[in-house]
Amino acid sequence: MEKINCDVLVVGGGLAGLRAAIESKKYVKDVIILTKGYVGKGGCSSISEGILNAPLSENDSSDLYYEDIMKGSANVSDPKLAKILSQNTKSAILSLEDYGIQYKKENGNFVLNLSGGNSVARTVRVEPPGPGCGRIIPLKLMEYAKNNDIKFLEGKHLIKLFEKKGRVVSGIVCDGKNFLEISFKSIIIATGGAGNIYRNSTNPSDVEGDGYYLGLDVGASLIDMEYVQFFPTVALKSYLVLPFIFTDGAVLLNSKGERFIGKYDSNLLEKTTRDVMSRAIFTEALEGRGTDGGVFISYKEVPEDFLKTKYSKELEFFLTKGIDLTKDNLLVKPSCHFFMGGLKINDKCETNVKGLYACGETAGGVHGANRLAGNALAETLVFGEIAGRNASEFALINDFDYIDTKNYIESLPKHTESSSEKELIKEIKEIMWRYLGIIRNKEGITTAIKEFSEIKNKFEKINSTQNYLEYFKLRNILFVAQAVAISALERTESRGAHYRSDYPNEDKNWKKAIIIKKGFDIEHEAR
Repeated sequence: MEKINCDVLVVGGGLAGLRAAIESKKYVKDVIILTKGYVGKGGCSSISEGILNAPLSENDSSDLYYEDIMKGSANVSDPKLAKILSQNTKSAILSLEDYGIQYKKENGNFVLNLSGGNSVARTVRVEPPGPGCGRIIPLKLMEYAKNNDIKFLEGKHLIKLFEKKGRVVSGIVCDGKNFLEISFKSIIIATGGAGNIYRNSTNPSDVEGDGYYLGLDVGASLIDMEYVQFFPTVALKSYLVLPFIFTDGAVLLNSKGERFIGKYDSNLLEKTTRDVMSRAIFTEALEGRGTDGGVFISYKEVPEDFLKTKYSKELEFFLTKGIDLTKDNLLVKPSCHFFMGGLKINDKCETNVKGLYACGETAGGVHGANRLAGNALAETLVFGEIAGRNASEFALINDFDYIDTKNYIESLPKHTESSSEKELIKEIKEIMWRYLGIIRNKEGITTAIKEFSEIKNKFEKINSTQNYLEYFKLRNILFVAQAVAISALERTESRGAHYRSDYPNEDKNWKKAIIIKKGFDIEHEAR
């Protein structure tokens, strides 16, 4: 088996990983980005809509932004992490201009939009606007990384980490057939969330919870895994209808033509948070007032000349699909979008395992029970920089250490011509959508846990596999599904994105975080 090493290994080629790698390279010589796909072209940042929050106006401030983050989180964000985000997004967003990123401006000033859960307009958008326009950000950073001697290891999966005396020291990489051992002085996990453990998801197919498994398996803790955000307005399976359109007058209508959102949030209406809107749409459909599991957006309330200027790219896109937004209602439905939970980190992006850092959606605690629209990309930049700086500082004062990985490789299933992983993966996704989706209850969660246990028994009996990558995908997805289920069962209240119909109200006694440790042991941490 081939062996390589580096000072800092960054796992994940999206925006968080790129920002971490670029920062690490300022301090150490050898930085490698390891990714399942291609650097800058995979993960959620590669399909993002290019919106980022920052306090950029005179009527805004980092303190007000912090208050919004905490309120949106149902007051269970880690306050230290929320404070770091609120105080550093402005500089992070401005720094992107150094890489060639342009934002929409008028007369030299940022055009600021009001996004769901924010009390003032603080959301900027990259230029040129349009579907998937955010892909330019990781592409620009990828070019910079490549030009600054950051090495790319593409098309390869990190499948296992090894620790020695409480410090992570190496890992095994697989491309489907061959294995590679990589040693490092420190490692940053930036593999994104786990959206694709659900049947319906806005995430690319490579977002499957790898980092959650890798971290917990080696001894790190998970936090807030019950909080899964569903994007409420997804059209044509994967097109995200952004909240700006509601600020500009668009409304939601059920199958009876009724504007229903006032029943769920009489104050903010369509400018409500994503969790409330997702439940509203899901409930309307569940009670027979939906269409194909969704509802409609009416654009008719938006002035037509305004619609044709500000939303020209969207109009053009939907016209190619046979939909005229100036005349036709648009069918939308919720899909799994974002994991608020993840590996538990401190203000240095350190986990409780020495040498192991996490950032971006892989890390938990920043958003609490619900993430504000516009905070995802901002988070990757802020905490990517922090992770890169601290991981490289750790690498500067620690040398390589080694551990024998031969026994692990020999314990893996043998290669065969047929296997059942794909069927089991599909089964897990259906269970997640049915029992651990937008609305949950004890009966459904316990049913899911029982079915996951049965799938685990089948997984443990696999002694041969047609495709190692499918085998590890099943392992990771099953693991994350169990973590979500255990946390959801433990939290006997509704808070933020976690809604239980048998405990429909928020409980002040639950103002605390649920932490999962190796072996699925549970602890609580006061908030």
